[in-house]
Amino acid sequence: MLDDFMGNLSEQQAEMKQKLQNIPIEIKIEGITISGNGAREVKSVTIDNEILNPDNKEMVEDIFVIAINKFIEQSVVAEEAEAKKMMSSMLPPEFGDLFK
Repeated sequence: MLDDFMGNLSEQQAEMKQKLQNIPIEIKIEGITISGNGAREVKSVTIDNEILNPDNKEMVEDIFVIAINKFIEQSVVAEEAEAKKMMSSMLPPEFGDLFK
């Protein structure tokens, strides 16, 4: 029984990762765009030419840190939502409201 549960759990985790990879996340902050997915995979970073100036180096670095943190935050939210769905689907119907 435990082997079945653990095997099912592994399958569920793989399924959740695949679903998270299909959730697009894009953050745009003051000329910096970070695109990726809910599995916390950054796919691209774009920096507008207007802010690429040696005088703006520190500002661009600060904006980049903020954008990365927002990206991670949104990825975590997506992951939590998918985890709740997964847990709800694994429970008997009478326990369905536990993760809402």
